[in-house]
Parts: sequence; C-alpha cells; structure tokens
Amino acid sequence: MAENLPDTLTPSSQEVIRQPWGRLVSCLSTLESVVIDKSSFKIGRGANCDVIIDKNKIPQNGYTNISKEHCLITKEPPDTNIYLKDLSKNGTYLNSTNIRKDKVILKDNDKIAMGQKNLDVYVFQSFPMDVPDTLTPSMSNSPAVAIRAPLLPTWGRLISCMLHLDSFDLSGPTFKVGRSSLCDAVIDRMGIGSINKNKFSKEHFLIVKNADNNITYITDLSRSGTYLNGRLIGRNNRNILQNDDTIGISPKKTRVYVYKSMYSLDANYLPPELRRKYEPSIVLGKGACGEVRLVYEKCTCKMYAVKKILKARSTASQMHKLNHPSKIHTEINILQSLSHPFVIHMEEIVETQDEVFFVLEYMKGGELNNRILSAVPLTESNIKCLFYQIVLAVQFLHTNGITHRDLKPENVLLFSDDVETLVKVSDFGLSKVTDGEDLMTTVCGTLQYIAPEILDARIPEYDKQVDVWSLGVILFYMLSKNLPFKSPDRGILCKLIISGSYNMDELSWSGISHLARDLIKRMLTVDPQQRITISAILNHPWLAKDIPMQYRVQAMLQDTLAPSERNEMDTYNMEPPYKTNQIVRV
Repeated sequence: MAENLPDTLTPSSQEVIRQPWGRLVSCLSTLESVVIDKSSFKIGRGANCDVIIDKNKIPQNGYTNISKEHCLITKEPPDTNIYLKDLSKNGTYLNSTNIRKDKVILKDNDKIAMGQKNLDVYVFQSFPMDVPDTLTPSMSNSPAVAIRAPLLPTWGRLISCMLHLDSFDLSGPTFKVGRSSLCDAVIDRMGIGSINKNKFSKEHFLIVKNADNNITYITDLSRSGTYLNGRLIGRNNRNILQNDDTIGISPKKTRVYVYKSMYSLDANYLPPELRRKYEPSIVLGKGACGEVRLVYEKCTCKMYAVKKILKARSTASQMHKLNHPSKIHTEINILQSLSHPFVIHMEEIVETQDEVFFVLEYMKGGELNNRILSAVPLTESNIKCLFYQIVLAVQFLHTNGITHRDLKPENVLLFSDDVETLVKVSDFGLSKVTDGEDLMTTVCGTLQYIAPEILDARIPEYDKQVDVWSLGVILFYMLSKNLPFKSPDRGILCKLIISGSYNMDELSWSGISHLARDLIKRMLTVDPQQRITISAILNHPWLAKDIPMQYRVQAMLQDTLAPSERNEMDTYNMEPPYKTNQIVRV
C-alpha cells in the first residue's frame, strides 16, 4: 500500500539522508511520533537512545517503569523481517504480551507497551521500499540530513477495496472523501471507474475523530447514499465507525473502503455480542469489583454506561462480597422488573463465565456526591428539588416490596450538570425483595449511612425503615456538606449511630430553614417505629407545601419522556398539590 510520507523528511545540509523504512505512531497525545531510518533504533529514558522518553510526555505512574534502555527495533538486510527486542527490567509488551528479554518479529500495526501491559506507547508501521522520489535528496554535492519533526499520530486507515483506488492514513481530526478537489481523498475516474464515479457526490462522507472521547464518527454527506456494513446511514446522519467496518456507496452497496483503527480504548472490553452494537469510550469509574465505562450505540451515537462486574467465587465464604453471583443476580432481577423515571433503567445485560455487563442509561451529571462537594453552590431550594425525586424513587421501591439498604450519594446519579436536574437511584446489589411485613437480618450497607437497628446487636431484625434513616443522612449531608456521624474509629462511629448523637449547631446550619431541620430530625429518629415513614416524608410541609418545586420536577420529567410515556406520570405519585389534610403537622 502506497504511503504519502510527510514533508518533514526534506533534506538539509549536514548528514547523508537515510531511507526511512518505518515509523512509530504515538498512542499518547503528549508524545511525538517518529520516523525510523536506522538499522538499529533504541527507545528508553537514557540520553543515548534514539527516542528519549521524557517524564513530561508519559503518565507519571508509567514513566517510573521505563528503563534507561527499554527496547530495541532492528532491521538487518538481507533479512526482510523487523525485530523488537526487550532490554528492560519491567517488560516490553507486544500486543499485550510480555516478550521478556526476547527478540520477536515486529509487524504492521503492532502495539508496543512499555513497563506495564496497559500503557500502549507506540503503534509500528512499516514503509514500502519504493519510497516516492519526492523524498530523495536533491541533486547536489552537499551532504543532506533528514530532519525529524513531530508527525501527527495516525489513528486510522482507509484500506481500498478497489484495485486502482488509493488507501489513506487518517491523522488529522477530520477526513473528507468525495469528487471535489477540496476533499482530503479525491475520488476520480481512474480510481473507481466512470460508473461508480457518478455515484460519488462532491462531498460524499466525512470521518471525524473526537479527541475528548476517542470515538470515530462517519457522517453521510451524499445524495446517493453512504453505507456502513451494508446499511444506509442516510444524508446528514452520523454513525460510530469501528475497526473493520466497511464503507460502501450505491449501486448495490458497492464496498469502497475498510476502516482500520490503529489503536482503541481496550477493544476487548466488551464481549462480542455487545461489541457489535457499542463502541467503548472513557472510563467513568472504577472499583474493586469492576468498572463503569461510557459507550456509544453504533447506529444512533446514543450514549450509555456499561457496568462490568467481575464475579467472585460462588462460595459461602464470599457471600459478603458485592460481586458475589447471588448479589449480582439480585440486581439483575430488580432492574429487569422495575420501570420508574427516578430509578436507573437497564437497557440490556450480558453475562459471561467470569463477568456481567449491565448496559444502563447514561447520566451525564455523575454522582450526587460529586455535586455536593463541588464548588457550585446549591441552595436549599435546589437541594429540595433533588431530594424530592430520591424520596419518590424510594417510595416506589417500598411499594414494590424492595428495600434498597445502600442508599448514599454515590448511588444517586444526575441527568445533567444543571443545579436542578433529574436524578436516578442506582446500585441494587444489596437490595432485598420482601413480602409485606417480612423482616431482614443481614448487616450490610455503607457504615455512615446505616440505620442504628442494623448495627444494634440487641435488635435481631429490621424493616424498610432503614432506607428512611439513610435518606436522613443524605439530606443532612446535602444541606451542610458534613456527615451527621463522624469518627475515624469504627467502634465510636457505631456508638454515635446507635445512640443517634449528632448536632446542627455548626455555622453551616445557620441559613437552613426550620422545616428542613424538622424533617431531618424525624428521619434520624433512632426508634424505627417512631421514625417518619416514606409516605409521610412526601407529606411533610418542607416538600408538600412547595408546589412550584413539584411542578419544576414534573416539567423536567416531561422534557425527557416520549409522548406515550407522559400519560403514565400519574402512576408515579407525582400529581401535586397534596391534600392539606395529608400534610404532616410540625
């Protein structure tokens, strides 16, 4: 395949030029790509290396694992093979495999990671030996030099499916294909034939690489149609472009190009059945049991969040773990059975032998905890708007016999970055489905939010009122940015919770209304029988009398619902105002 090498290889007047035979395309935005024009090419931190890895050009946690002389790339004619040799202490990885001081054959598009398996540094690309004449030194008696200037990283390639049609490297943020001379790839009669040429528009399709999310898009600009894997994209529509996708035109969905990604964000993150439908993007969060990643639906470009959980062993000794299969299947069953505007929606689920993948609706605003701790101030009115929705979600759960048991700001997700936005309750791994007045005995949850009856050994059982206590802690935290029960000592913290010892005398409470404080006191009542119920919370005047707030929530919800779903809003107990005789007196 012919390559158009950059003008940066033009000769100067200091040393004889060497013919380039390969290049290392950077996988990092801070690291330059380089041309290889020597038979032996060394990479490392040392000053004697051909490529010196500077600590400012690589993540700090990866730089310390790179040796002074880390790896060596060699080409020794007449042998046509190119070799990669590991010289390091911490390993050189070729396509995620540690070559361990060995020398292996280096092929086109191989990924080289240094020091750690997941730190891809370069993608190798070879050059053909018949380099275009424009790269040879001028006819002069003066010696020439190859000046190495940074190359734009090549992130993709369009491989021609037609004999006389050129292939192209993709390195800039956009790449346009069509008949116009202003396009990056100009389609002419010689390349595609007179019949097919007439089916190409002046501007036929556009490929865009988004640097923020590492997603590649293709937009159909044509009148005659651009096809992705045989399916029409449609004029001005945009789809996700994935590795090995075929791009075609009319007639008969003629294949023109195959797209090749030089590197991607963990292409094997998703199982095959999800990989065909979604393109993985940035990591949204990580934990001991797995991670959550943003993905894009290929056909619609719609964003989802995929939660991947690594299964623990199915043994009794592992029952306490959040990733025990029994807890995972509890969450699966609950998410499959529930449908409510303030409960996270599961799009689909795939289970493998070792992992479970939840495809969930994407909540751009992130976790409530981050919003509470952010520099953006939240007024009591803003907080009430968010808390009202959480209460409606918990009421819905209790009505359906579900006790969440792990309510906390990290498990409440926000629809957007606006100060007032929709919220969704998530993470049902510790939830319990009960029948009527069934009681629970398991000690579980996050300590700062656990109700006293769960911790008190004198109380053998508890009920759904534990969620009300957690709501009280959440509201206390939202209004003051402090937790009501705090101690570095676990034993002391448990005693504070069991006794209900907290205060609102700090300066942060000076501007909080009497009604808000009263509601918190009713929720943080130690005796669950005396504690306010979830329905009574909705009838408390702090919420029930704020009719404008309730209508604002309704309006936000209507904006996100399809017309067919808006008729169901009355089933969500969202029709204000509440009757006066239902309001809790304070």
